[in-house]
Amino acid sequence: MSAAPRYRKSDAAALRRIADEAFLVPVCGTPADMQKVFVLNSLAEFIWRRLDGATDLDDLLAAIVERFDVDRERAAMDAAAFLDQLRDQGLIQEVS
Repeated sequence: MSAAPRYRKSDAAALRRIADEAFLVPVCGTPADMQKVFVLNSLAEFIWRRLDGATDLDDLLAAIVERFDVDRERAAMDAAAFLDQLRDQGLIQEVS
């Protein structure tokens, strides 16, 4: 069993695609929360779609390296930055 963290999406936001852009749109909260829409680049969307609570961080990083042809160090830095933003906004939860 892996010791790498796993994350699950919160029900507070939903992924929506409009034309060629992906957005995280709040689905509940205060009126101020409803004003926070996140535009996702291709990496962020790739990560968001894999936050199922079952995929651990090691597997996620391996998938990023394969899909985006970057080294693991770069994948880890970019993923950590995005996951930190999601965590700060209450949009993901770590699964134990």
